[in-house]
Amino acid sequence: MKSKLWLVLFGVCFSLFLFLGIRSSQLLFSDGEKPDTLAQPVGNGGQQGASQQPPADPFTLIVLVDDLGALNPLLEGVWLSRAGDGSGTRLFFPLFPSQAEDGVQRDLNLRGAFWFDEPGLISSQFQTILTDRNLVWHQILLLDYSSLAEIGQILKELSPAYQPLNSIGLAGLSYSVENRLIVQSNQAAFILELCGQLPLPPQNELMQRFLEGFAGHILVRGTSPLAFYQSWSSTAFCYFPTLTLPSQ
Repeated sequence: MKSKLWLVLFGVCFSLFLFLGIRSSQLLFSDGEKPDTLAQPVGNGGQQGASQQPPADPFTLIVLVDDLGALNPLLEGVWLSRAGDGSGTRLFFPLFPSQAEDGVQRDLNLRGAFWFDEPGLISSQFQTILTDRNLVWHQILLLDYSSLAEIGQILKELSPAYQPLNSIGLAGLSYSVENRLIVQSNQAAFILELCGQLPLPPQNELMQRFLEGFAGHILVRGTSPLAFYQSWSSTAFCYFPTLTLPSQ
């Protein structure tokens, strides 16, 4: 009789704990979403896996070269950007030229690893150097001096007060070991001036030329050109948390 009673009590307790365990798991994931996982950088093809979805505020790796049409373009600048906490705010962090104490060596390593495995597809060695520095991005923007010059002319038409960079000004964005920090400051100032022209009207020539890729002088990896443009079109203020610029 006692053994039957113990069996009944054991069955009741087991059922109760089983129910509580199932109920707790349901409450933890009651929104139907899986736990977040660390987003990985886009691969050489610029495509994320079908099971991976970019976050609402993805990190963008911005890569400036001298000429995207060249067989071996020269690396001129690399920035990491994401949307800020405030509405319309975008943050920029310089990666090349580097701000680190051993910045010269970091620059040489990164520039030496930059090439295209295929047209517009950045080498895995370049991306590995950045991921080894614990950097993560979800999409890549590749652009060159030709696209910057054309962007300047379009912005000049939209806003006559805007003064685009001439060939001498664009040359000031070119990397050199001797003037690396000046180049970094010049690139930041250029980005800041472009941000001063934003946001733009929903439909304009710049949007159309961006979607067309500026005849191969702008490439977007990890997302579509339209989605990229729309996500950046609301930018109203750009901030450089690790730099000190006069107009910040």
